[in-house]
Order: sequence, then C-alpha cells, then structure tokens
Amino acid sequence: MTRASRLARTLCIATSLGLSCGVVAACKGPSSSGVEARKEAKARFDRVGAGVAMDQAAQSLESGQFSDALKHIDKVVAVLPDDPRARLLRGRIVLEMGRLESAAADFQSASALNPSCDECLYYLGVVFQRWGRDEEALAHYAAALAIEPTNSHYLLSEAESFLALGRVEEAKVLLDDAACHFEFSSALAHLRAEIAAAEGDDAQAMHFMELAVTLAADPSLYQEDVAVFAFKAREWDRCLNALATLPPSVASRNDLLRMRARCLVLSGRAKEARDLLVQYEIDSALRQEGITVEQDLTLGYCAWIAGDVLRAETCAARMIARNPTMCDGYLLKGLTLEHAGDLQGATVALAKACELDPSRKLARDLLMRAQAAKIAIDGIALTTSR
Repeated sequence: MTRASRLARTLCIATSLGLSCGVVAACKGPSSSGVEARKEAKARFDRVGAGVAMDQAAQSLESGQFSDALKHIDKVVAVLPDDPRARLLRGRIVLEMGRLESAAADFQSASALNPSCDECLYYLGVVFQRWGRDEEALAHYAAALAIEPTNSHYLLSEAESFLALGRVEEAKVLLDDAACHFEFSSALAHLRAEIAAAEGDDAQAMHFMELAVTLAADPSLYQEDVAVFAFKAREWDRCLNALATLPPSVASRNDLLRMRARCLVLSGRAKEARDLLVQYEIDSALRQEGITVEQDLTLGYCAWIAGDVLRAETCAARMIARNPTMCDGYLLKGLTLEHAGDLQGATVALAKACELDPSRKLARDLLMRAQAAKIAIDGIALTTSR
C-alpha cells in the first residue's frame, strides 16, 4: 500500500471514529444548560397555569361558588406551595366556608411567607373575632393597621374590638388620631354613633348617625340604625320616618313593628299603634305563626292606652298563661280589674306584680293606688251601713 493510500485510510478511520463519538455523545442527552432551560420553561408554564387558576378561584369566590374556588386554589397551592398570595386566597375561601381552623392555618402560612402582608393579619383577626377571642383579634387588626394605616376596614375593626372589650375611651382615641385620613367616611361616622351610644350620649349618637346617612353612597343602608338611635334619643317622629323608608320585608319584622307601635303611642297615636299590632296578629294567624309574649306585651299596653280594655285584658291573660313569672301580665291584669271596679282583684294582681319585680316603681304605685281606693271605698261602705 502506498503512502498516499495509507494516509487516506487513516483519515477515513478517523472521520468514522469522530462521527461515532458524536453519535455516542448525542445519545447521552442534553447538556446541563439545556436541562436548566427546560426547567425554567416548565416553571414559567406552571406559573402561567397557576395564575389562570388563581384568577378562576378569585372569580368563584366573588360569585359565592366556594367549592369551585377551593378546587382551583388547591391546584395553585400544589404547584406553588410557597406563594403567600395563594395561601391568602385559600384562607379567604375556607373562611367563607366556615372552616376557621383551616383558614387560620392558611393565613398564618401566608404571613410567615410574607411578614409584611397586612391582609394576612387582618383576616387572622377576623378568625379570632369569630372564635370570640377579642384580645387576639384586636392585636392582629392593630398590626394590619400599622402596616397599612389608611385602610378603613382595619381601623374600624380595631375600634370595634375595643368596643367589644369595653374599652370605649381607647376606641375614641384611635378614631380621633385617624380622623384626618377618614374625614368623609360614613362607616367611621356610624362607629362614632355606636361609641356615643355606649357612653349614654343619645343625642350625640343621633348626630353621628345623621352624618353617616349624609356621607353614605347608599343612605338606605343606615336607615334601620337611624330608627334605633332615634328611638333611644326619644325622637319619635324621626324614628317613624326612618322606619317608613325601610323595605316592607324589613319594616314588618317583629322587633321593628313593635318599635313603630311604641313610637306611635308616645306620639299620641295609640289607636294607630293598636290597629297596627292587631293587623300583625291577624297576618300571623294566617301564616300559622304564633304570637310572642313581647307582641302581647306591646299590644296589651297599646290597647290599654287606646281605651281598648277588653283587648288589654285578653293580652294580660295570655301573658300570665305563657310566662307566669313575668310582672307585666299581672300589672296589666291589675289595671283592667281596677277599671272594672274589682279593687280586691286588682290589689291581688298588682301585689303579685310587685312580688315578681320589686324594683318596678309603676307596679308599686298602682298597688298603693288600688289599696288606697279599696280602703276609701270600704270606709264609705262601713259608714253607710251604720
């Protein structure tokens, strides 16, 4: 073999070996940089998918579809277990489902992952408040407000926690210090009304309620509270006006109906009050609903003031039958017996009322009046017989 032939053969073998090495190298898989690129691509894909699932979870939460929301967010948490936003959203979802233990765990996880998360602290406060642990709720609301001092929800929640704990003065100081940030907040005005009411200042409470109505985008939200505060402030007409603005489904509620009847009586319109409650009694019978003791109590006194003695007597008898330990049944019975001229029966009934509630001044005064009348009449009868 010539030298040229040997060289050609060597080149051919070398080329063949090179190609073989290349094929072997190719069979070993991608380089480390390629693997990292693939991991990054998958991570991006997972983040995009998780973002879509989180949006779906948030939408389902807003529409009240909590089970669907939980399914979506659990997919996100499985992919991104260390994402504080996912943990926070999951906590909000299970909180709405009433699963307080699970919600607290999620909020705590989210807070640990992101210590500056004010929402995590706020919602933890909500959980503690629902557990009745007001001190812990207060601490978390205060921490959330410290991070985000212009959030009205945090401020109001902290102030309400102070009120729940009976720390009225601290609630006032908190609101006064933050007043510059929330000057036109109807919710803040409403809370100030509650604070004034807690201090026994009904006029000031009414003032702040009126301010809340003025500032509110939807004044109807506060009309029921306006009625309640006006009643406490003895502003009967203002209370009646507020009650008149309520939807029929709300205004016909038993407690508000009785409030309206009391306002009518105190405004000198006892017959209207009696008729209102009688109609309610008729409607309740048609709905096959019973009449409560409170309903009988209000109707009984309204009927008495309106001069409807027979109906007052009926209400008194029903109250005594339903709750024989209640002073008012015997008090009302005493009034009707006195009206009928049965001073002996009136004295017995009113003495029973005083026995059941010794602190009731009206019962004591009526008993003394009945006894005095009986003594006077007995004395006249004795003189006449002689």
